[in-house]
Amino acid sequence: MVESRTAYSVVAAELRRQILDGTFSPGSRLPSDGQLRETFAVGQSTIREALRTLSSEHLVRSVRGVNGGTFVTIPTVGHLGSQLEIGVTLLASADSISIENLMEIRHITEVPAVGFAASRRTDDDLERLRNSDPSLRSEESSFSSHSTFHQQIVEASHNPLLEVVTIPLFNALQNVVGDANAAANIGTTVSHDHSALFEAIVDRDSMAAMTLMRRHLDKVSAYYQNFDKR
Repeated sequence: MVESRTAYSVVAAELRRQILDGTFSPGSRLPSDGQLRETFAVGQSTIREALRTLSSEHLVRSVRGVNGGTFVTIPTVGHLGSQLEIGVTLLASADSISIENLMEIRHITEVPAVGFAASRRTDDDLERLRNSDPSLRSEESSFSSHSTFHQQIVEASHNPLLEVVTIPLFNALQNVVGDANAAANIGTTVSHDHSALFEAIVDRDSMAAMTLMRRHLDKVSAYYQNFDKR
């Protein structure tokens, strides 16, 4: 029998392992509480706490009713991204990572992302890009709309993993820097760069788009590093 002091964590660890190795696939139902009690030779409270632990990690979800039970969560890009965003924002808020660190990862992910976007974009992608930043329509934009423009570029790359890794960085950066005049001093530069990026994507010119993105992020990085020191 599992020792009661660590029983729920041991049960949770074993169920977690079985979920991650595919023994229980996404969407599948876990064995009933009674079966789990018998398998692990523990009580109901231990099983309940183990499942609560897995639920807090978004690995399982409970469904009530006749056809209910505990099911393995089916992951989505948005769900995984939100988990990463929370972690990155907390690290940044605790000064465990800097704005410079965040911008370095943006360089690593967004330069190839815009190249993919230029080669893979659809007409719908272009419409979303055009609508994401008012500066593309000769209107005043904001830090939030600048971030949205970059998110739309990543989505236009049509690589879900790039979305999972990159989009939380935008949101974490926005959470750390805030909207309060964050882009005021570089608004014109950002708008000009976004227009050039948009045109390169329209023209399906991947090399030009990547060069423009690299230069753009260099400018933004320099600004944010100064902002970080204020």
